[in-house]
Amino acid sequence: MTRGLGIAGLLLPALLCGLLCPQLARTENILAIFSYTFGSSYLLITPYIRSLVERGHQVTLISSSTEMPEIEGVHHIRVAKLDMLMKIFLDFDFDPELSKWMEAQFVSDYFYNCSKFVLEDPGVQELIRNTSAQYSMVVLEASHTDALYGFSQIFNAPLVGIAAYGSAWNIDFLAGNSAPSVYEPMSALGYSPGLSLLEKWHNLIFITEERLVERFIYLPRQIDLYKQHFPTISTSLHDLRRRFSLILINQHFSMGRVRSNVPNLVEVAGMHLHSPPEPLDRELQQFLDEAEHGVVYFSMGLQMMDRWLPSEMLTTMLTAFKKLKQRVVWKTNDPRMGNKSTNVYAKGYLPQRAILKHPNVKVFITHAGLLSTIEATHYAVPLLCIPIFFDQFQNSDRMEKMGVARSLDVGRFTPEMMVEAIEDMSLNPIYKQKALELSDRFHDQPMTPIETAIWWTEYVLRHKGADYMRIAEQEMSLMQYYNVDVVSVLFGRIGLSAMILIFLGWKLVSLATRNLEYRFNVPMVR
Repeated sequence: MTRGLGIAGLLLPALLCGLLCPQLARTENILAIFSYTFGSSYLLITPYIRSLVERGHQVTLISSSTEMPEIEGVHHIRVAKLDMLMKIFLDFDFDPELSKWMEAQFVSDYFYNCSKFVLEDPGVQELIRNTSAQYSMVVLEASHTDALYGFSQIFNAPLVGIAAYGSAWNIDFLAGNSAPSVYEPMSALGYSPGLSLLEKWHNLIFITEERLVERFIYLPRQIDLYKQHFPTISTSLHDLRRRFSLILINQHFSMGRVRSNVPNLVEVAGMHLHSPPEPLDRELQQFLDEAEHGVVYFSMGLQMMDRWLPSEMLTTMLTAFKKLKQRVVWKTNDPRMGNKSTNVYAKGYLPQRAILKHPNVKVFITHAGLLSTIEATHYAVPLLCIPIFFDQFQNSDRMEKMGVARSLDVGRFTPEMMVEAIEDMSLNPIYKQKALELSDRFHDQPMTPIETAIWWTEYVLRHKGADYMRIAEQEMSLMQYYNVDVVSVLFGRIGLSAMILIFLGWKLVSLATRNLEYRFNVPMVR
């Protein structure tokens, strides 16, 4: 009897778990492909992959060799050439004044090599040839490495994307949300945030240029790779690009980026915050704790090289820091900067989240990268933004409009301007107040970002791709989708009314003219 009760006692919790938590009992094989060469991007996906494994899913992960950490329970396929590509990128002499077309060619070459190195890797080739391999889902970066979409076809699995850099018109296009609008571009070069008719036309022309760049510079090379490595697939890459079941976007509307998302676009900004922050070492902890007048944290991003910045900028920053009563924590490739001022602590790598979490940190001087912006929002730290390229200008503009930031033009500010901005943001309580309000809005969600990401991922798994979440754009004609038929009727009526009015007006003018001619001509006849 006791033995029977003991067995029942063991089985009952398992049975209850199976009844109450059915999602835990449905584990699947998932293929994740991330050709990132930046450590910051892997910061975003690491907790996501780890959470999938904790849920019982079997994950095969294709990634770089060094940037992606080892995750227990994951079958890793390491692509060593991605690390070589990272070295090439870091050695590149980036020019902030790079033109749109030169930038497009550089980006095209970079992402072509990302896709190429993954597809040519011996471990990946072995996976492609493995006819017994089965996957229920393929997860990858949503844009730029389009040739990798072919994996969803050879494994007949739904496609899930992660938009690490937030959304733009290209992400909307992939999700089937290509309604006509003046979206934000992928690159901020030349973009105007204004709302006037002239500025909207300017932005429309700018984004049209980006579409041409994608069509004629970027996509053809991805299509060549796709055809080369997936020759048996009959589906064109153009069709495959419109078949995403779900795209997880690294943004949130509370941070001033409100968009009309379709159901298969889900916002998960802060997903990377699920992982605990790295602790402060004893020296840095003491430096922060003893900061009587507060701390200014200065970092231009995980991958930003000092030599990419304007040559005079670092000298300007150091001159400004020497004039501050606050202490400064500086992430720099030249740790010797810390030896040039008693109030500066400088290192090549710093635990950013632990620093931002410290109560003595008053201002975060940043390039306004997306992850840095999200982390500052999470910890309610005001931002002094110095954007350099890509989405940083838009991030900076949004934070400034919400009252949690100020911005300076890179290479065009003086030490006095920097000191004035820091003093203003440290002493004026409105910046901290606005930052706390923004942080409160950001945290007020029904689930944490990682819980949201996992729930929707498993939703797609449970419903075999959940194709019904996509807008039925492909099932409509071009005229129906863009409401050309409605617009035609509307303008047709207006046009017809205008023609009638013009005709009546012409008739009235003609009659009036005839009357005048008659009046003038009658005396002449007499």
